[in-house]
Amino acid sequence: MVKERYESDDWEDTKLSLVTSAARALFDPDRRMREDLAELRTFYYRETEASTRPSFLAAMFSIYMETFDAQSDHTRQLADALKVSAGHLGARWRKMLDAVPELLSPEQAPRAVASKMIAMEDPWSGLQRLGFRNPHAPGLMNEAHLAFVELLEPHLDKRLQMERLINWLKPKGKQAKASGAGEAISALLGHWRDRTPSSEVVSYLTESIIGMYGDPRVQRGGVWAAVPGDRMDVLLRWLTGENIRFFMDVVSAVEDSYMWEPRRRFWLRLYDQGRIDGAWVAFSEAGAREARKRGGGKGTLNYGVQVVGGSRSNTSLLILKIGRKIVVEGSHNYKIHIFDETTRLAPKLYQARYDCDQIRLIPGALAKPHLGYWEGWVLEHI
Repeated sequence: MVKERYESDDWEDTKLSLVTSAARALFDPDRRMREDLAELRTFYYRETEASTRPSFLAAMFSIYMETFDAQSDHTRQLADALKVSAGHLGARWRKMLDAVPELLSPEQAPRAVASKMIAMEDPWSGLQRLGFRNPHAPGLMNEAHLAFVELLEPHLDKRLQMERLINWLKPKGKQAKASGAGEAISALLGHWRDRTPSSEVVSYLTESIIGMYGDPRVQRGGVWAAVPGDRMDVLLRWLTGENIRFFMDVVSAVEDSYMWEPRRRFWLRLYDQGRIDGAWVAFSEAGAREARKRGGGKGTLNYGVQVVGGSRSNTSLLILKIGRKIVVEGSHNYKIHIFDETTRLAPKLYQARYDCDQIRLIPGALAKPHLGYWEGWVLEHI
């Protein structure tokens, strides 16, 4: 409709709201490169340069920020036009330009905003005080986020800086930031590829990251697609240890057996040696009740369920990946089962439901009760 009015040069009774809503559509990702709309875009650049109406200029400034792409022609053209009319901007936008003079310089703007953020104890509220109403907005603010993460990453081996980034990703009462989250997660994990932080830091980072973005073992894609494999391995390694400890704690509480302390030592020793590549838990009904009491079922303590009833209704399972082997440990005299991962029916990790009787019947498994030198038998076959 605006295109027709422009081509006919008939603007009678045209509301400003129509002009600005058309501008948002014109500069969206689907239209801002269309050749048939080039003349209309030029019209908006000229009007932005010439306008003295704060409401129109506010809309165009908002469009500039939300559609920002430092390499795009439309961003440079909008920035140049807004520089010309900057004296007619409303108070909020002038305040932002006073705080970040580079805001209308596309090549400098993201880094300039990020530099302001680095100096703030709480970047979310600090930016809001400067006039950035939605610091997680797309466009310029997302590029500023990436620059902020890059500046902060060298210092993310310190707890205070971890907290700053996590509080930025999910301010109190707000949704966690999705765009650029993979890069932020990567930065939080980067220092720990070749060393291990304290158990308190491991718990803080795993609970915070998974509390915001879910468990990457059961949620594929999304923010996790942007996390490089070597950094994802850090998180998966931590989750493996958490799962093993959680399983042992819960089963020890629901099954009174002298055998659990040797098992705990054995499996955690293998974990500490870096031999366990993945771990997942399937609790019985009684185990799941105890797990929920201990905060399980959310965050880093996700688990599946073991569904067989009858004499096996109290059996819980610990499913481990060790090299090319899948190892199933169980409670209540359940034998250790070892499968080659290439076995077609071998149990898979991270499933919602497991049947411990069905696992016992899978052909090709090695199985042994916890009698004699069972630890040596496991080591021999993994």
